Amino acid sequence: MLTHGDMTIYTYLQKQAKKYKDKPFICYKNENISYMDMLKRSNQTASWLIKHGIKKGDTIAVMCKNSPFFYDLWFGCAAIGAIMLPINTASTVRELQYLLEHSDSKGFLFEESLITKKHLEMAYDFSFPIYQNLSNDWRLECSTFEDHCHDHDVLPSDVSAIMYTSGTTSKPKGVLITHENYLFAGHSSVLYQGLTPEDRYLIFLPLFHANSQYYTSMAMLVAGGTILLLEKFSASTFWDDVQRLNPTVSSFVATIIKILLELPIHPYENKHNIRQVGYGLFVNKNDITNFQERFGIKLFQWYGMTESITTNIVTPLYEEMPEDPKTGILAMGKPGLGQEIKIVDENSKEVPPFTIGQIIIKSPSLMKGYYKNEIETNKTIQNGWLYTGDKGYRNNEGFIWFVDRDKDLIKRAGENVSSIEIENVLLSYPGVADCAVIGIPDNIREEAIVAYISTDGSKISEEELRAFCAEQLSKFKIPQEFRFIKEFPRTSIGKIQKNVLRQNYPN
Repeated sequence: MLTHGDMTIYTYLQKQAKKYKDKPFICYKNENISYMDMLKRSNQTASWLIKHGIKKGDTIAVMCKNSPFFYDLWFGCAAIGAIMLPINTASTVRELQYLLEHSDSKGFLFEESLITKKHLEMAYDFSFPIYQNLSNDWRLECSTFEDHCHDHDVLPSDVSAIMYTSGTTSKPKGVLITHENYLFAGHSSVLYQGLTPEDRYLIFLPLFHANSQYYTSMAMLVAGGTILLLEKFSASTFWDDVQRLNPTVSSFVATIIKILLELPIHPYENKHNIRQVGYGLFVNKNDITNFQERFGIKLFQWYGMTESITTNIVTPLYEEMPEDPKTGILAMGKPGLGQEIKIVDENSKEVPPFTIGQIIIKSPSLMKGYYKNEIETNKTIQNGWLYTGDKGYRNNEGFIWFVDRDKDLIKRAGENVSSIEIENVLLSYPGVADCAVIGIPDNIREEAIVAYISTDGSKISEEELRAFCAEQLSKFKIPQEFRFIKEFPRTSIGKIQKNVLRQNYPN
C-alpha cells in the first residue's frame, strides 16, 4: 500500500513550490534558492539530461561536495525517472570503477577538485553519454534549457536512487531506494523530530550519505522548511556559522559532539535557537549530559540503516533515556510509529526482555532490494523482516539498547563481549578523547581484546587504564592490550573504521 498516493519526490517538490513559492528551500553560501527556484533548476537539469540521451531507468553517477548541484541532479533525475547514484567523495580509483561498472551507469558527473587524473582516465574509458565536470559553467549551461515541468509517467514504486553500502566485509551492495521510500523517510522524520515549516535545518554531513537524504533533506521538503547547507563541518567556524544562519535543528555524529565539547568557550555557544540535534551511534552518557548542559541543546538518538530507510528506533523527544545499571549505557529509544522491532535468536525466535539477540525490523517502507544481488536481498529481508546484523536487547517498557554490530562483537573464551560497553567505560576516564575496542584472533581464548586510545594531550599509562577497567568490568572484558593512537581512521561521516584497525593490527 502506498502511503503517499501517487506522489514522487519530484511531484512533491512541485506541490511545495506551488505552496511556498519564494520561501527559501536551500541557503548555501551567498545563494538563497527558493522552492520555486529549486523546481525551475530541477526542470532545466531534467531537460539537459534528456538532451544528452538519458531516459527513465538510466542510472547517473554523481560525485560532488555538498552544494546545490546535488539537489539539481537529485530532483532533475527524479523528474524523468532516472536513477541517481551518489558516490562517496573519498572513493579510490578501484572503488569508483566497481561502482560505475556494477551500477550500469549511463553517465558520470563530478567535481574535478575531488578526483585525480587516474579517476578521470578510468571513468572516461566507459564512454558514457555524459561525462561532465560540475561547475558554475555547467549550471549556466543548464539555465539555457527549458524550465517547463516534466511528466514522464514516474511511479512512487520506481527506483529513485542507488546507495552503496560501505562494503567493509564484502563488495559494496547497491541499495535500491524508491520515491515512496524517500517520502516515507521525510514524513516519518517530520513526525519523530516535531518539525514545522518554520524550522531551519543545518546540514553539513555529506549529501551522498543516507542521513542527509532521508532524515534531513527529505524532512525539510515534506515540512516546507529551509535547508541551511554547509560544504562540510568546521569546528573553528561552527558557532559563527550558527550565529549567521540561525538554524533551529541539526543532525550530528558522535565525533562532532566530542569535538564541540573539547572547544574553548565561544561567545555564541549559548546564543542560538537550536532546540535539538539528532545523532546516531554511539555517545556516552557523560558527553550527552555535558553537551546538553553546556550548550542548552536537546540530544536525541536515532537508529536506522540505508536498507531500512527511516529512523526505526528513536528517542522520544518527551522522554529521558533509561540507563542500564550494569553498563551505564543509555537506551537508543523505542520503535517508531508503524515500526515493528523484534530481538531474536539464531533461529529467528523472539527472546525475552534483557536477552541479547539480533535486531530485526518490519516497516511500511524497506528498501526495494540490492541491485543485481537477489541472494543478499533474500538473506537480508526474510518474510518481510529486515535482518540488521546488529545485536541488542529490550526492557519491559519497550526501550531498546544497542549492544554491538555483529561483526564487532568480540568472542572471548565462550563469552560475547560488547566493544561498546568497554568503550563506554574507557571514555569516562579523564583524558581519554576517543577510543575503539576490537577483537583479534587468539589461539587460546578465541579472541583477545585490544583497546585503541587517543588522548586530549594528557599522559595516560596502560597500567592506569587496566586498573580502571578492573574496577568497572568483569575480568574477561578487560582489554589484553592498550594501543595509543594519534588519529583514528574514519568514514566520511566520522565513524571510526574498526575494520581498518583490525586489518592493520599490529602495525
